[in-house]
Amino acid sequence: MTEPVQTSAPGKLVLIGEYAVLFGAPAVVIAVNRRARVELVPSAGGRWSFTAPGLAAEPADLELGANGDLSWLGDAATARRHFGLVERLLNGLTEAGIIEPRALPPPQATLDTRAFFHGSGDERKKLGLGSSAALTVALASALLGWAGKERPPDPEWLRTLVDLHRGMQGGLGSGIDVAASLLGGVVRYQLEGAGVEPVAAALALPEDLQMLCIWTGRPASTGDLLARLEASREEDPQAVEQALGRLGEVSVEGVGALERGRSADFLEVVEAFWDALEDLGREIGLPILSDEHRRLHRLASEFGVRYKPSGAGGGDFGLAFTTDPGQAAAMAARATADGFKVLDLRVDPVGLACNC
Repeated sequence: MTEPVQTSAPGKLVLIGEYAVLFGAPAVVIAVNRRARVELVPSAGGRWSFTAPGLAAEPADLELGANGDLSWLGDAATARRHFGLVERLLNGLTEAGIIEPRALPPPQATLDTRAFFHGSGDERKKLGLGSSAALTVALASALLGWAGKERPPDPEWLRTLVDLHRGMQGGLGSGIDVAASLLGGVVRYQLEGAGVEPVAAALALPEDLQMLCIWTGRPASTGDLLARLEASREEDPQAVEQALGRLGEVSVEGVGALERGRSADFLEVVEAFWDALEDLGREIGLPILSDEHRRLHRLASEFGVRYKPSGAGGGDFGLAFTTDPGQAAAMAARATADGFKVLDLRVDPVGLACNC
């Protein structure tokens, strides 16, 4: 009998380098202490079965055809809505020759991403912390262990996971969220070799850098924003490339400041990055700097704090930076009073955790 497999992987927040990282600029991302958890145990029903606590009311069973096709039993539309990532990941792993699902004993899988939501009932909302990347890392690694295969070294497994996650997102995304989920801690990330080779390295943040993680209260679709960016590059390539070029220059400065431990320099770059994001948003015709982000930016300015969105913008999280604990406390109190959520998110030094 196959032994149970448990894995988990953290979410992420991008500190600097959004959008620019897609085009070869360096970026910095942190793994945060919200984890996706996967458990595989032998299936009592003899079928592949999936449960998602807090997300899907009922389990979904999967049937594997003789030709390798996957089909959901029962309400397929509901199963795909809740477990579409599972289907795409299984197909990707199979096409890449990493596993052969039909040759494996059927597992009963529990996929727990409740840590990536805030609130309860009708007020429950998804946090923009990279849950799909974290679940991809945790589930793909669990399936590898379920198949009795040894996980490749991190650089090789990172390349594979980034390719899989991109394929599941229609070819979009840099993979920076995958790197945070796999490696944990603080990661310097860059796409090299014509933008196809993910290269990641650990980085230490300056000890005096204070950071507030502020949720705007409104989820945003990274995929929609990236799709609009690609469309805009086709419509007006010169203007968009100019905006992206400026964003890349600022990213280089910001990553360099963090590498040198220069918090003061980094704070100045954060403000420059805000301005560069505004230029890009204007060129692609999307509110990367949403009304919520603009309100938080104005609040930060009142307290001498630097602020920027984390990730693709439009909502989700923003980050406020300072070297003054008093300023950080004042900003946190004011943001909370204005209805925003300052969440206790910290760097998770552990990336993928696996008993396999």
